[in-house]
Amino acid sequence: MSLYNGGYTAQERTAAGIVGANGRGRTKWIVPVVVAACYAIFTLAVHLRMFDFLDLAVRSAAHAGQVWGPVQIRAARIVHGLQPPHLVVPLVLVVVVLSLIRRSLRPLAVMAVVGGLVIIVTLGTKWLMAHTETTATPVAHGSFPSGHAVSIIVVFGIVVLLLRPCTRWGWMVPAVMGCFMGWALLVASVHPATDVMGATLLAVAALGAAKAAGLGQWASDRRARRTG
Repeated sequence: MSLYNGGYTAQERTAAGIVGANGRGRTKWIVPVVVAACYAIFTLAVHLRMFDFLDLAVRSAAHAGQVWGPVQIRAARIVHGLQPPHLVVPLVLVVVVLSLIRRSLRPLAVMAVVGGLVIIVTLGTKWLMAHTETTATPVAHGSFPSGHAVSIIVVFGIVVLLLRPCTRWGWMVPAVMGCFMGWALLVASVHPATDVMGATLLAVAALGAAKAAGLGQWASDRRARRTG
C-alpha cells in the first residue's frame, strides 16, 4: 500500500476495480436465477396439485354468480384481442423500425433470443404438464403456464429493454400489462390462477436474465451501426 493516491497503488486500485465489477456482475444474476428456480419449484408444486385450493378459491371469487355479466364479456374480448399471435406483428414492426434506425440487426437478435427461449420453455412446460397429468379434476393443469400472460409481459418487456435498457420505472409497463391480462384471464375463466402465476415467474426470469446479460445495452451500442 502506498501513501499516494488514497493510500493504494495504481495496480491495487485496478485490481480492486476488477473485483468490484466482478462482484456486481455476479450480484445482478441473483434475481433471475432465484426467480427461475422458483418457477421450476412452483411448476412441480402445481403438478403435484399442492395449489388446487388456490385455483378453486380464486375461481369462486372471480365468479360469485353462475351467469356471465358485462365484466366477463369484456374480459373475454380483451383476452381474444391480446392473444399471443396478435402481439407478434406489432412487436416485430417496432423492432424492425428500431433496427433500421440504428442500422443494426442487434435488436432483432435480442428479440429472437429472448422470445425464442420463452416460447421453448412455455411450450415445453405445457407439453410436460399435459402429458403427465393423470386427472383434470378439480383443476386442469395442461395449460400451465398461461401463454397469454407470459406473451404480453415479455413483449412489452422486450420493447422496454430495447428502448430504455437502464430504466427502472419503465418496467412498470410490462408489470401493469401483465396484471391487466391476468385479471382478464381469471375473470373470463380462460386460465386458473396458478397458470397466470407461473407465466409471471417465467416472464420475470427471462427478462431479468436478459437485463443481467446486458442485452439491452448491447443492442443500443452505437458501434452496432458499424459492426452489427
